Amino acid sequence: MGAATDELQMKVAISCRILGMLGLVSGTTGHVSARIPGTDEMWIRCRGGDEYGLMFTDLHNVRQLDFDGKGPRLGSEHAAPNETPIHGELYRARPEVQAVIHAHPYYALLCGVTGLEFRPLFGAYDPSALDMILKGIPMFPRAVTVTNKQLADQMLASMGERDVLLMQGHGITVAGPTVEAATTLAIRFDKVARIMWEVARSGLKASDISAEDIARYRRTPGEERPRTGWQALEGVETWGWKHYVRLLEVNNIGLPHHS
Repeated sequence: MGAATDELQMKVAISCRILGMLGLVSGTTGHVSARIPGTDEMWIRCRGGDEYGLMFTDLHNVRQLDFDGKGPRLGSEHAAPNETPIHGELYRARPEVQAVIHAHPYYALLCGVTGLEFRPLFGAYDPSALDMILKGIPMFPRAVTVTNKQLADQMLASMGERDVLLMQGHGITVAGPTVEAATTLAIRFDKVARIMWEVARSGLKASDISAEDIARYRRTPGEERPRTGWQALEGVETWGWKHYVRLLEVNNIGLPHHS
C-alpha cells in the first residue's frame, strides 16, 4: 500500500479516537470510513481483534474493504460494521463524498426524539454552525439499524445532497470531502444540538437573529465564500483537526499505533 493510503487509514483511526474522546460515540458504537481514491474500496473502522472501543482505536481496527464490507484484508479476527451500507451506499451514490461518519451523539438523540427545531439563534458565535442551520437539518424518520441497501437508500433519500443527517432515535450520519472535514462537521453539529437543547430546556425566550444578519451569512446552494487571510492558509477544518489531535495527546489518549 502507498503512503497516501496508509495516511488515510491513520486518519480514520484518529477520527475514531477524537469522536470517542468528545463523547460522540460510546464504547464500540459508531464508525468512520474513508474512500480509497480511484477504487470501489474504503478504509472502515471494524470491530473485533484486540477491541477496546472507538476511543482506543488502533490501526488494526481499520480495515480495507469494498463497499459491501467484504475483502481479503478483513481477516478472521475482525467484522465489518452491521451498518456498513451507510458508508458503501453513500460512496456509490455520491462520488464527491470521500469520508463518512456514523455516530450516536447524546444531544442529537434528544433533539431528534423531541422534534426540536434547529433555529438561527446566533451568528458570529459560529458562522459555520449557523450555515448548517440555515441549510436545514434533514431527518431520517426511522430508528432502525441500517443494515441493508434498501434501508440505506431510504436514508439517502432523506439526506439528499446535504452533508449531515439526523437519524431519529438513532444518531447522525455525516459526509465530507476529507476525514478532517467530516470529523469537524460532526463535532460542530454536536455543539449545535447541545445549544438547541439547553436553550429549550432553560424555558427562556430566545429570538432568532435578525433577517439582516441572517442574510449576511446565508449562502446559495453550491456557493462557497472565498477564504482570505488566515482562513486561506490551511482551512478551518485543518486547524480544528490539529486542535483535536493535540487534545488526544494532552489527555493521555495518544495516537493510534500498530498492535
